[in-house]
Amino acid sequence: MSLEEIYVLVVVIIYLLAFFYRNLKTSFQVKVSIRGKSLKLTFSLILSTIIYVIVLANIFNPSITNFLGRLGFLQHTSIKYFGYLLIIVALFIGLAALIEMKNSWRVGIKYDQKTKLITSGIYAFSRNPYFLSYDLLFLGFFLIYPSLTLLILYFVLVITFHQMILEEESYLQQVQGEQYVRYKNSIGRYFFIF
Repeated sequence: MSLEEIYVLVVVIIYLLAFFYRNLKTSFQVKVSIRGKSLKLTFSLILSTIIYVIVLANIFNPSITNFLGRLGFLQHTSIKYFGYLLIIVALFIGLAALIEMKNSWRVGIKYDQKTKLITSGIYAFSRNPYFLSYDLLFLGFFLIYPSLTLLILYFVLVITFHQMILEEESYLQQVQGEQYVRYKNSIGRYFFIF
C-alpha cells in the first residue's frame, strides 16, 4: 500500500469515526434518537456508503476503476494531488462542524425536537459546513479515483444533499423564526455568499 493510499484510508477512517462518535455522544447526552426519517436521508446514506466502498476498493485494488468506467483524461498527478488537498480540507471542515454542533447535532430533520441554532465557529462562515465537507470529500475522492461511476454518484449525491438543505432551511425558518432568517440572510448556504 502506497503512502497516498494510506493517507486516503486514514482520512476515511477519521471522517467516519468522527461522524459515529458525534452521533453516539449526542444520542447518549440527549437520551433520544437523533436520526430523522426521510427518503432523501436514507438515499444519501446509501449513496455515501457506496462511494466509501468504491474508495476502499480502489485503495486495496486500484484496478477496480477499470470496471467503473475509468476517466483516463483526469489521471494527472496535479489533479490527484488537488484531490488529496480537498479531502484533508473536507476533513477539517467536517470536524469543525461536528465539534461546534455539540448537542444540536442531528442526522436529518427531527421534527419533534427543537435544538439550539448554531451560528458560531465554522457556522459563522457557512450555514451547512458538514454538507460542504461531504461535497468536498467526495469530489476529492473522484479526483483521486476518476471514474464515470464515481462522477455520477457524486452528482446525484450533491443534488440530494442540496434538496435536504432546502428542506432543512424551510424547517429552521418555521422553528427558529426571525433568528434563523437573520442568520440565513447574513451567511451563505455553503460558503460566505454561496
